[in-house]
Amino acid sequence: MVSTKTLMKVAVYGGIATISAGLLVNWEIQARLQKSEYFREAMKILRVHPGAVSLLGEPIKMGQLDLGDTTKNFCDGYKAQFQVPVKGPQSKGTMYFWAARENTNMEWDVYKVHLDIEGVKDKRLIIKDATKSE
Repeated sequence: MVSTKTLMKVAVYGGIATISAGLLVNWEIQARLQKSEYFREAMKILRVHPGAVSLLGEPIKMGQLDLGDTTKNFCDGYKAQFQVPVKGPQSKGTMYFWAARENTNMEWDVYKVHLDIEGVKDKRLIIKDATKSE
């Protein structure tokens, strides 16, 4: 018969292993997303925009995505949409971007990038919008 103390140790170590594995998987997915073509392009668009740089300051860094919210953060191979926490030395906010491609052999087109600044209500900086001329 196994003692209660041994079962508690197994439960604790099993819990630690499960949590560690979950964090590792989350970290790996975040890292892969950050290396993706559409993420790199969206961050580049944000980092060179004078208004975004003025509001956030430099350097602009990306935070952790909420991967559990698949209505706001998703990619199906043809369309991508993400809400990305961003911050700089002056403030922080959320970058929203949309990207698309017609087939998997084509490059991604980041056609819309918006920025909300934390603490500034009812205003959004339109950094790029496909309906506007550049």
